[in-house]
Amino acid sequence: MFERLRGKPREWLLVRPPATAEGRWQWLHYSAHQACASGAWPPPSALLQLPGALIIPALDCSHFCLPAPPGLKRHEWPQLFEEYAQQPGEALLVSCLSREAGQLELLVMQREQVQQWLTECAALGLQITHGWAELQLLPPAEPGQVVEWRRESLRCLKAHSRQWLVWPPVLGERLPQAWRDLPAETLEGDWPSRLARLEQLPSVLEGMRPTRTRGPRAPRVSRVQRHLLLGCVVLAACWSAVYLVQSLRQLDVWKAQVRALAGPANNPQQARTALARVQGEATEWQVRQQKIVALEQALSGWLQQQPGWSVSRIELDGSRWRLALRGNGPQPLPAEWQAMAQAAGAQWTDQAQHVAGQLHLSFDLGEQP
Repeated sequence: MFERLRGKPREWLLVRPPATAEGRWQWLHYSAHQACASGAWPPPSALLQLPGALIIPALDCSHFCLPAPPGLKRHEWPQLFEEYAQQPGEALLVSCLSREAGQLELLVMQREQVQQWLTECAALGLQITHGWAELQLLPPAEPGQVVEWRRESLRCLKAHSRQWLVWPPVLGERLPQAWRDLPAETLEGDWPSRLARLEQLPSVLEGMRPTRTRGPRAPRVSRVQRHLLLGCVVLAACWSAVYLVQSLRQLDVWKAQVRALAGPANNPQQARTALARVQGEATEWQVRQQKIVALEQALSGWLQQQPGWSVSRIELDGSRWRLALRGNGPQPLPAEWQAMAQAAGAQWTDQAQHVAGQLHLSFDLGEQP
């Protein structure tokens, strides 16, 4: 009964796009909080009658936690990412996973890519009603621990609902120190062997719902229906009054949160200025993270073409990204290293040192916030 009231089914057909152009869609039958069966497309015909859920690959979305001043509207979320994404906000699909302690947990995707996947799902005969990111599927970790999902092509880790890490094999086996210190529960396979409760997860496709056509005009309501409607209006008014009272009481809490985040302020203008500064610092740090991702992708492409080289060490001090490569074989000319850095918005600061089978590189990411 409670499942019907929430409007969330207990069974789903989860589908994930192929990792390569020649690959096949993957599917998973989810029932009663567990995985029942999985495989490559197509699934058994009976499963096509279930509600479908599109699973966004971990490498095709970005996860952020940003300060959110009161009054920030949903349609303003993409504007937070226009600078580092270097494209208009309309090209981004931004979904809110949670709102807590003055912060928004946001998932950012390419709207065109998601729309293409939905079009392909329709061609496959799927009825997509919800969508989740791959790391949302991982079950919650115990306090002080981490849940790790190992696949042949990727490692996905989640320490808690707001702390995610996606680690491709090209970066080596050694995780960052903060993640290595945590005891881990390891899940393996094309899908996690243990899943979160999908009924409790927010969908990331709220901004992609198709426009519904107007249906036939409904008949006139009866007297009983009018009474029920009036009762609903009265209840809504009561709840609105309660919410208004609670919001007024919450003002002091919000003021304290603003002071804790941005420092004391004598007037609202000073508070807005301080919040804008804090938000700018957070955005600048996210831009630096995007530069690292772009450098990792460029380096990954080079390593795939040069199997004789591998990553032996990675260091990050906030403003510089240093790494050491181990192996033998040809290496790019200095101009090619500089081109990799410029494409990522960084700067290659040191000459590549190639001594005794090792290659040391350093990239300047900009000033640390």
